[in-house]
Amino acid sequence: MIMHKLSKYILISLGLILTYSCEDYLEKPESSGLSRETVFTTMEDAEKILAGAYTFSPWGFVNTQQGPLSYTFGGFFSRTTNYCDESDNAYPPAYHNPLYNEGKLTSNENEVFLEDKWTFNFQAIRSCYLFLENVDKVKNYQTVDEELIKIRKAEAKAFIAHKYYEMLKRYGGMPWVPGYTNLNETYSYKRMSVTATIDTIVRLFDEAIPDLPAVHPPGGFGRINKVAAMGMKANTLLWSASSLFNPPDNTSFYPTFGYQEYLKHENYDPNRWVIAAQAYKTVIETALANGYAIVNTGNPDKDYTTATKGFPVKDGNTEIIWGTRIFDSYAKNEGKNQTKPYSKSNFPGSDGCYIIPLQNIIDLFELKNGSFQAPDHYNTSKPYDNLDRRFHQSILYHGAPIGPFTMDMLPGGDNNGGDAGEFYTGYYLGKFLDRLNASDQGPMPDSFWPYLRLAEMYLAYAEALAESNYEANKSEILNAVNIIRRRAGQPNLEDTPQFIDSKEHVLSRIKRERAIELLFEEHRYLDLKRWKMGDVIGGTMYRIDVSGTASNPVFQRVFFENRVFTDKWYLYPIPDNEIRKAPGLIQNPGW
Repeated sequence: MIMHKLSKYILISLGLILTYSCEDYLEKPESSGLSRETVFTTMEDAEKILAGAYTFSPWGFVNTQQGPLSYTFGGFFSRTTNYCDESDNAYPPAYHNPLYNEGKLTSNENEVFLEDKWTFNFQAIRSCYLFLENVDKVKNYQTVDEELIKIRKAEAKAFIAHKYYEMLKRYGGMPWVPGYTNLNETYSYKRMSVTATIDTIVRLFDEAIPDLPAVHPPGGFGRINKVAAMGMKANTLLWSASSLFNPPDNTSFYPTFGYQEYLKHENYDPNRWVIAAQAYKTVIETALANGYAIVNTGNPDKDYTTATKGFPVKDGNTEIIWGTRIFDSYAKNEGKNQTKPYSKSNFPGSDGCYIIPLQNIIDLFELKNGSFQAPDHYNTSKPYDNLDRRFHQSILYHGAPIGPFTMDMLPGGDNNGGDAGEFYTGYYLGKFLDRLNASDQGPMPDSFWPYLRLAEMYLAYAEALAESNYEANKSEILNAVNIIRRRAGQPNLEDTPQFIDSKEHVLSRIKRERAIELLFEEHRYLDLKRWKMGDVIGGTMYRIDVSGTASNPVFQRVFFENRVFTDKWYLYPIPDNEIRKAPGLIQNPGW
């Protein structure tokens, strides 16, 4: 199999690629002259250890020649957007898609490049602990900025908390590594409860937040700052309050499992929504007080693109809180926008095949007046003209302009057929692309992944307020949602034709708004799990069929595939090799 050969190659190559990982930079034979004392004699060398952790920052792009191969190929073959109603992977043989979409994933899956990246998370955590426990040694060898060391320590703590937050969402209660361990050391592998895991993550963020700057100085773009740590803490509390871990009936998704504390809190507590709402209020207030703001120049056809891919200084993106970068250097505050992750033609050889949108997510876009799409919406030759402007900034569809070209989805057209023909959905991904300057050649230039945006904070705040007390918070809820909608050029939520003044309706609209605003930003799949909406992850997926002629195209919503989702999928299996080598580590139910 191609994938087995590829994985073997990557494993062999990792030692060469991850220049600053603790294994490569520190775990060398003593004869090399490189030891812990040597590494921590200068701040420059000490920072390479922390940089090694940062190379494992979240990364959603698939075409890159920068950063570790672990994330490059992990992005190729394991994208959460392809495991729900957002998209599919059209690259034959779709690699890991069948494992998730056809219910074939097992706990003894040997490929390391699954979406969760368990091994790499712990490698990053280990690098952070190594830095935390040794960076003060630098003061024995040189005069250093004490404030800088304090900031870097806070970054390391926040990065550890960040990695555990990401694993909490995927596995539930986690074992906690207490500090840097040598390769032959052992510690308790017993999993903590969901409650203890969340409390520990929050406590670590709380330790880091006071020592972090709200905005890093020039050259620090991509580092965790105060607002980012506060945002991730609030997100942890959102998961704590949501129905997966905090079910209103106090019954987990797998009630026969003997270790319920790994799946949910001991008791349901509605006050967790109040705590989450307050955390988001603090994030937003701190962000606004430090120059962050929703990008809204009054140009909805441009502002959303700026918010999701623009750099802070060069492009005026005041919304990005943590733009993650998997590079081992932060020497540049700015970079270049992405011009070609998705070429106009020859899609089987381009990144366009790794994320092809499904009709299911297209159906969620409103019309410009806020109406939902009617059942006969595609019974016209121009069904896309009147959709929410974010559609045109996110999706390449039949007739969409891209550089000097126009997308042609007709049978035999430039963008149909080829190796991707049998996986064709009628769409390609346009988000993150500089479509005016798109080209067919070249790798992805320096950019960042929009891991944390202020827009997400507003929508999460609205959700937490609605869940805690809709009637009391109605005005503030609508204001938070409408700030995002107005930037997109959409009418206020309460002014839309289908609006109903009820908690249930407004929550459903907030969820819909998250789906559109955060489209392809790796939120949807995990949001659906958080809400226990597995029936949306599984079920029937649709595509659009384009026929007719260039002057009179005909669109038809047709079957694409059925996908599998059962209750055990709400949490991933812990890799079987981890279970075998870690005494007392309990597997998640159903696996």
